[in-house]
Amino acid sequence: MKKVLVVGSGGREHALGWKLGQSPEVSEVIYALGNAGTQEGKGRNIDIDGSKKENFSKLADYVESEYIDMVVVGPEIPLADGIVDYFNVRGYNRIFGPIMKASYLESDKFYSYDLMNQANIHQANAVKCYSTEEAIRAINELTTKDGIVIKARGLTGGKGVTVCDTLEQALSEINNHAEKYGPHVLIAEKLFGQEFSVFGISDGENFSPFEISFQDHKRLKDGDTGVNTGGMGAYGPAPIAPAEVVRSVSDNMMVPLIKKMKDLGNEYKGFLYGGFMMTKDGPKVIEYNIRFGDPECQPAMMMLKSDLYNALSLSLEGKLDQVELDINQGAACCVVLASRGYPENYPKGLVINGLDKASKFSGAKIFHAGTKFYGNEVVTSGGRVLGVTGYSPEGIVEAQKLAYACADKISISGGFHYRRDIAGKALK
Repeated sequence: MKKVLVVGSGGREHALGWKLGQSPEVSEVIYALGNAGTQEGKGRNIDIDGSKKENFSKLADYVESEYIDMVVVGPEIPLADGIVDYFNVRGYNRIFGPIMKASYLESDKFYSYDLMNQANIHQANAVKCYSTEEAIRAINELTTKDGIVIKARGLTGGKGVTVCDTLEQALSEINNHAEKYGPHVLIAEKLFGQEFSVFGISDGENFSPFEISFQDHKRLKDGDTGVNTGGMGAYGPAPIAPAEVVRSVSDNMMVPLIKKMKDLGNEYKGFLYGGFMMTKDGPKVIEYNIRFGDPECQPAMMMLKSDLYNALSLSLEGKLDQVELDINQGAACCVVLASRGYPENYPKGLVINGLDKASKFSGAKIFHAGTKFYGNEVVTSGGRVLGVTGYSPEGIVEAQKLAYACADKISISGGFHYRRDIAGKALK
């Protein structure tokens, strides 16, 4: 029996650990740090924040002393900070995720833009700008009647993209954007169509995709309005990108990327996320991420039929060609319950009521994100608090109903904020 350690404390990490714990080969899932929900079943939290670079040494000591068989890194920040490189140097190679140089794929939009051009992968046309002055010139030159997009170069927790409808809006936004995320930006063509996400596993040579797509909901409010967030909900499969589209995207936009990275000496191993826009000219890349999306991971783990531990273990051994990621029939829908005021200022420490009642819904799973224990009570500790996820073999209509029925049983003082239209595009 094997012990697995999951680095991180959000909804994505809870979902990954929950799925890893279903493997008959896994005896215990340890989270560094975890949250109030991750101490269920085989789960246990430790008091080491594995996401922080200053704790890599302490975490490696723990992994060594506890004979941990596998480490799975959830968030992007420790990957970009070189946690995989650090463990490898210490002689530990059973850590799942890309090395620091391969992590540039997400942490450096300039790197990914150039890489896609080199690999002939379709994306929005863009200009790399190293100063606000350059960005203003690019905005003036490139903005069309449809608008323009401003993309931060570094890691921004999914919030560094500003979609502008007019030249005036872009010029008024650029200084604020630079103050938040720095002066280095991509000024990019605005694409039109529905977004979808494709996920899979790479061992540096091969790519094994989930053969269904997912659709995230980034905007805070219904109807895709309001500010960008880390994600207010997700569902899958997304009808805009059926299995044949996923296979095409995998063959033409994921595999060539992996091969190009290997050619350049930045071999990519780990989860690979592709965010796409289904334009009138076909799929175009919006971005690549070096980890599972959050909240897309929650419905993805509900849909995954295969043993995740076995798949990751074979990948680490360079045997990904032996892995097929089988998917359950039906659909899954995740609704994010957020603290009021998210993503700006919001209260913490509010007692969460109704978790026991909500957990009794068959087919639903409450994934914790911004939660912790205060005495015997579960309280809020972040902006995105819970990812209430419904799965139904009957499809998205029933999965959505289940997610919202479950969510409606959970409350905090002042109420949660959550969108009421997650998976609405699928229903249309």
